[in-house]
Amino acid sequence: MKDISISSINILGHAELLISDHQKAHSAFRKQAISSDAIELGMTGFEGDIIVDKKHHGGNDKAVCCYNSDHFKKWKSELGFNLEPAAFGENLTLNGQNAHEEFVFIGDRYQLGESIVEVSEPRGPCYMIGIRYNYKQFPVHLQQSGLTGFYFRTIKTGQVKKSDKLIHISSHPERISVMNVNYVRYHDPENKEWLQRLVNLKELTLEWRERFEIMLAKL
Repeated sequence: MKDISISSINILGHAELLISDHQKAHSAFRKQAISSDAIELGMTGFEGDIIVDKKHHGGNDKAVCCYNSDHFKKWKSELGFNLEPAAFGENLTLNGQNAHEEFVFIGDRYQLGESIVEVSEPRGPCYMIGIRYNYKQFPVHLQQSGLTGFYFRTIKTGQVKKSDKLIHISSHPERISVMNVNYVRYHDPENKEWLQRLVNLKELTLEWRERFEIMLAKL
């Protein structure tokens, strides 16, 4: 079974000012669990959710942001943060081993209520996480650990209920995990064989493939 349990579906319909000791920014990062029984998933995200930084976020390739709540204990133990669902600005707070970056593969598809989604890329932890927790280095910790979370693109729109699971419906033949992609980017950037594999992985978003293409060209 590769199905994934969902703790909560999270959205925020307005921007707010987040302030830390080192920076401030308007964001819809602090999402909240939906109170309704169901919500519509469109091609670019859940109904009622907004994207403030449209240059770096949003669009079909980043329709649904996911994070595994199993990682919360690690960050509390190491950094002292008390984390709750939507702690990382994710739309889906997940749980269980099947939601671990090591076991989530680029191009795999899942049924989500009436909709179908496909794993598109690792989440690239950004400065907003550092602002949210007043800890500038937090994004670096996420990158180095590989526990970044990941994105789905929407393949088919439809209604999603709070009680739904992510039902695994197809596996990509390359079996390249989110953790594999993170490892190459953050720990093994001169691995020509892996860089070429990632450049050729068309289900990986163009943004990430172009980044790996640049890295490959420099070798």
